[in-house]
Amino acid sequence: MDGNLTHWQFGDLLKKYRMKQGATQRQLADLSTVSVRAIRDLEAGRASRPRRDTVRLIAEGLRLSGRELTRFEAAAMRSRGGVEIDFVPDLAAVPPPAALDVLVGRDAEVSSLLALLGEGGSRLVAVTGLPGVGKTRLVVEVAGRLHDSGAARVLWDAATAQAPGGAAGRLRLLVHSALAVAEDGEGWEALATLIGDREAVLVLDGHDPAWPDPDRVLALAHRCRRLRLLRTTRGSHPIPGERVVALAPLAHGHAVRLLGRLAGHGTTGASGAALTEVAARLDGLPGALEAAASWLVVYRPDELLDLVRADPLGVVADRLPDLRDALRRTLSGVDGAAVGALAAARGDWSVADAARLTGIAPVACARLVRHLLLLGLVRPVGDDRFRVLALAGALTASVLPVGLPLDAARDS
Repeated sequence: MDGNLTHWQFGDLLKKYRMKQGATQRQLADLSTVSVRAIRDLEAGRASRPRRDTVRLIAEGLRLSGRELTRFEAAAMRSRGGVEIDFVPDLAAVPPPAALDVLVGRDAEVSSLLALLGEGGSRLVAVTGLPGVGKTRLVVEVAGRLHDSGAARVLWDAATAQAPGGAAGRLRLLVHSALAVAEDGEGWEALATLIGDREAVLVLDGHDPAWPDPDRVLALAHRCRRLRLLRTTRGSHPIPGERVVALAPLAHGHAVRLLGRLAGHGTTGASGAALTEVAARLDGLPGALEAAASWLVVYRPDELLDLVRADPLGVVADRLPDLRDALRRTLSGVDGAAVGALAAARGDWSVADAARLTGIAPVACARLVRHLLLLGLVRPVGDDRFRVLALAGALTASVLPVGLPLDAARDS
């Protein structure tokens, strides 16, 4: 088919798809249960505002899917003069997934994100953090509350391993067609028309850090003035004007409570002491705590602690296979020697302390600490106090000769 079908009229596109299928108008009428006269009038342009059910039946008769279905429905929307409210209600209301557990220790983060996405807040928000820190679970909670309250229509699109079907699948195709840099403008126009001036939140979860295309996102935000975008990302590719929220691991008390609940153990006595240290050595990363808890079907808490002391990243590798590589990639892009010096301090420190430990000028060191916070390598532990993640420190110590940045160490 022609590469650019953005400006095709609905009747012309209908005829083109029908002929591509090798069907006559009569055959398409039989396949779709739409009358021959209706198909003839649509193709001739005598019927310019096709009903939603008519378009759906014809699309099913033509067996349209993917981009062809998106183009077909977008053309129908344009032919209706932008009156899309009753055209794709299934596509416009793809709710966020239901939470399967109680969210532990994230009340402040939930409240902060709801405030950011509220009236007068930020229209573009990105939640960043390492694998396993709980970005998706947090966004599920926020999106669910928005959806349940009716404050905004939530459009949910997650980078799942298997493409969803039904309305969720159609939304995913439309969003990717609209926001990918290499696509033509038809998907973008269809998404913009779908959202219109509605109060809506588009959630993009777990996609490649280089996607979506910033120019297309900004154009969509300009066109749809009541749209807000909330996304999770591991990378440092912010969209201009985007508010970046670095999600820190759970505070220690919450981490211990979560691990105890996952393990089915109390947090007192010898077993509780072991679990408390496990939670600390795994930095309170919810995904890492889940991975550790899964070992308790074969190990006692004290035996699990021995494993974590010996190889914390190995313990979580089955559940978080990307964590070690993510830490390596992140460390390779920063001053590894400085991170090593901060990790070797074995405690919390201030920015002034960090400048003394690393020998970096105070202003430059403050900039470095902020960058490490955004990357998830450092966590706040109180007012103006910070600490390198234990997992990052363990990896740094295992690969970093004294005085060398991480990338140089790997080359030596």
